[in-house]
Amino acid sequence: MAYSDILKLKKVEVKQEEKTFIKNLIVGSDIFAIDLFDHLNNLDATSVKLLSEEEVTEDNFKLMGPSLIRGEGNISILKDLGLVEETPINSSCFYKDSKFHPFGSRTKPMPLLWGEESYIDNHIQLSPSQLLPSLSKEGLLERIKTNSFNLRIKEIYRTTPEELIDQAFWKVCLTNGLIIECENLYWGESPAKFLELFQDKKTLSSEFIEFCESTSTPCSLYVHLDLKEKITKDEESQTYFFPLSFTHDWGHFIGEICESESEGYAQTAKFVTFVDKEESTEEDISKKINLLKKNLAKNFDAFNENESKERVVLRDYSYCPDIDDSSIEDGTLNEDHLIFFSFNAPLKQAATKNDTFVDSWMSSKFLARGIAVQAKIK
Repeated sequence: MAYSDILKLKKVEVKQEEKTFIKNLIVGSDIFAIDLFDHLNNLDATSVKLLSEEEVTEDNFKLMGPSLIRGEGNISILKDLGLVEETPINSSCFYKDSKFHPFGSRTKPMPLLWGEESYIDNHIQLSPSQLLPSLSKEGLLERIKTNSFNLRIKEIYRTTPEELIDQAFWKVCLTNGLIIECENLYWGESPAKFLELFQDKKTLSSEFIEFCESTSTPCSLYVHLDLKEKITKDEESQTYFFPLSFTHDWGHFIGEICESESEGYAQTAKFVTFVDKEESTEEDISKKINLLKKNLAKNFDAFNENESKERVVLRDYSYCPDIDDSSIEDGTLNEDHLIFFSFNAPLKQAATKNDTFVDSWMSSKFLARGIAVQAKIK
């Protein structure tokens, strides 16, 4: 079975024919969706709901995989926003010939595949709550649980408001039959996913479609291992590249070993690799995970698989590493009452408070991009 088919295996839904109106509908479940929910909920607790396929839990308040603050330009953006002071900067290394090598050395790594080059850049470590203080608010998870839908989207339509008060500009149809009409649609998933679900594509500009298509990515396979004992020294925060093969161009597992966020554990190994959704099978995924564990056991004497807690997550998208707003013409992404946010969102859209940006922001990526967009729409 292809892993794209495994993605489709979801819980059985109870069909219902019902229509409801929500002024502000947030689609997403990551840290930016949670922060945006808190912001809008504080403005008007009755006007916002969050829509995600799975129930939001404490895990959604965390980030998966290696650090997402990488490169001097992206670190500078967070400094511009007053979120970063002086903090240690860490490097990356790759495994070859039975040892680790720094990038730029005489030894060359296996070929880097899609998305991997971005993780070579030096990085810093910050917790999500350091960047988005709202994530530490007491009772936020409970507020989200009582104001959310845990359902899949079937299709999306643009509508013309027929009411003076409840003005519906968007209609989001769910797979269980529920129809959510909303005034403002906050989209935190990939723009490519929005384009896939939107049914009136002929009404979109070619520039809008081109941007959405540019954010199409492979899947991300995350493997987190909570470790009872430390396997690296506290001061070691390198990003490790473990090749999936030394004879084929199969890419790498990329990750870090850092302080654990789980109670009762000393460290967490947080790794990611990118997966072709149409080609990988369940057996392939299992082999990759076992290979990662073998690499950890080979290189870190204190690693004990039997005393680790494993968490594996497959997402049908990845964080796009090459969005560049400088190539987007002003106004081409403006859609009334549609607001893109999160990691893969554009800065140049109608929802942003102004169109004056520092040039370095235009090619920002990962957390820096998400934070910059969030700062402009809140």
